[in-house]
Amino acid sequence: MAEIQFNNNISSELTKILDHEGIQPGTDVGYELCKLLWQFHPLGGKLVEKPIEMAMCKPRQYNVATDPDERVVVQFRDTWERMGINEKIKNFFFVSRCYGAAAIGVGTMGAGCSTPLPKFGLQEDDVYINVWDPLNAAGSMVTDQNPNSPFFQEPKNTLKINGKSWHTSRTLKVFNGTPIYLEYQNSAFGFTGRSVFQRVLFPMKSFVGTMQADDLVSQKAGVLVAKIKQNGSIANGIMAAASKFKRDVVKMARNSGVINIGSEDDVESLNLQNIDKALTTSRDDIISNIATGSDVPAILLKEEAFSKGFSEGSEDSKAVSQYIDGVRQKIEPVMDFFEKMVRYIAWNEDFFNSLKNDFPDIITEDYQTTFYMWEREFTAEWQELIEESPDKRREADSKVVQQATALYTALSPTLDPENRAAVADWVAGIVNGTQTYGDFPLIIDIEALSKYQPPPPQDLNNGGQTNKPGEEEEET
Repeated sequence: MAEIQFNNNISSELTKILDHEGIQPGTDVGYELCKLLWQFHPLGGKLVEKPIEMAMCKPRQYNVATDPDERVVVQFRDTWERMGINEKIKNFFFVSRCYGAAAIGVGTMGAGCSTPLPKFGLQEDDVYINVWDPLNAAGSMVTDQNPNSPFFQEPKNTLKINGKSWHTSRTLKVFNGTPIYLEYQNSAFGFTGRSVFQRVLFPMKSFVGTMQADDLVSQKAGVLVAKIKQNGSIANGIMAAASKFKRDVVKMARNSGVINIGSEDDVESLNLQNIDKALTTSRDDIISNIATGSDVPAILLKEEAFSKGFSEGSEDSKAVSQYIDGVRQKIEPVMDFFEKMVRYIAWNEDFFNSLKNDFPDIITEDYQTTFYMWEREFTAEWQELIEESPDKRREADSKVVQQATALYTALSPTLDPENRAAVADWVAGIVNGTQTYGDFPLIIDIEALSKYQPPPPQDLNNGGQTNKPGEEEEET
């Protein structure tokens, strides 16, 4: 059986590296290989970007207690979006996951990078934010390897970028994973965290092999096998031409076409049934190995649909939600850093003066006093990743309202009017706190309810009249 080989001179750097025989389980990854895997490997983007994208897929919920017409929160949110802070934070963690370490810095046009970051008076147009990979910050994020040092396994305080020192108030550094003592990471040029590709290089190489196998199968899937009766050992030109004509007829046939073959001839497709199961099993096992070696669940790498939909709270969606909650805990300190900076930019003195002019009865203090009050009242929370379906939310709200109503019904006969009004106000607060009924709040006049005396119950057997105490019925 002859084997036909096609020589192709076109190749990519990724293919040449992954096809190298030197890549074995446990092979170290360098800076350049991490970049290639992130750029070109089909799973590289998912390993680097998917967890961060899912963690930040919903905007944070902000609240300030003393916020006239919610203008304080709106001003903060608009400034945050205009400055593109979310994208900067995403890129920061992308780089960290790819190489094992990353840094981010806040620069200002009016002051040098070695000076502290100003607070009051910080202008949006003067601020720029840079994300640096380990090559930009080579040597300045190396952890202290002295076991007796108070900064053991901690990155250097001062970050140097292209020979310029940045003040500690302007920069943040983050590692992907905990640094290991005296373990130099080639991808990050230092004793830092590890790349997300560190433990999964070999199965990622195997995954490229399954892609090549899929490509070969796709090329063979349309092959037809024509079993034509062979001529004798000596075939004349007429018989050879007839055989060629039969092959051409099979080749040109399309849907709705009709061809005529001999009684001893047969046409069928190439049998690839034995390949299908082997390819699918191998591919799933490789993806599971990559998920095992990394921190990304296999269901995110496969991009499979959740068994009952992500909003239904199925077991796989709950597991992914717990994983994303862990990713959010790592992002939280970075969000706090930039939220503090944006507060100084958004709530500037001009904004304060305009708000004070519109609400003089609410904003009564000076600028800095009011600013610190807003800062104390400022809260930021992540939105829930798993959302209940509308039907389940309505069902849950109805149960809460029924329980509150039952408690009111049980207590009200034993309470005086003032306490009964207080319990009714409590029930109204519970109803208004639900998503189902919150858009149509229940408002109760507590003062009027506390003075209300219900009429005495009527005696239906006495013509609707109620006898006074001690009064006997008159005989007819």
